Amino acid sequence: MVLLLVWNSWLDLRRHEISLPGLGIFGAAGLLANLLLKYQTGMELAAGIGVGIFVLAAAAVTKGAVGFGDGLLLCVTGIYLGGTDNLRLLMGGLILCALVLGAGLLLGKARWKQQFPFVPFLCLAQIGRILWR
Repeated sequence: MVLLLVWNSWLDLRRHEISLPGLGIFGAAGLLANLLLKYQTGMELAAGIGVGIFVLAAAAVTKGAVGFGDGLLLCVTGIYLGGTDNLRLLMGGLILCALVLGAGLLLGKARWKQQFPFVPFLCLAQIGRILWR
C-alpha cells in the first residue's frame, strides 16, 4: 500500500492526478487477498471503503474542492486497512495538511483558495503510522 501511496503522491505533485488503473489493480488485489486470507470481516471492509465514499461525497458536495481521486484512493486504502485504520490515515493526512498549509498561510507562501495535492500528506501519514508501531 505504501507503494500505491508513493506512486500516487508523485503523480499528484507533478500532474495533479491519481492513477486510476493503479487504483483498479491495487483494489482488485486487495479484495482478492481479503477473500483468500480473510484478514478482516466484511463489516470492517465495508467500513474501510465507507471512509473513501465519505470523501467522494465531500467531493460531490464541494463541486471538486475536495478531489474525487482522493476519495477513490481512500476507498482502495480502506480495502487494506479497514474502517478504523483508514479513518486514522485520513485524520493523519488532514492534520499534516493543516499544519503545513497553515504555516504556509501564516508565512505568506500559500493562498486561501489555492489547490494543493493531498495524497503526499496521506503517504506521510501512512509512513508515520508504520513507524509508530
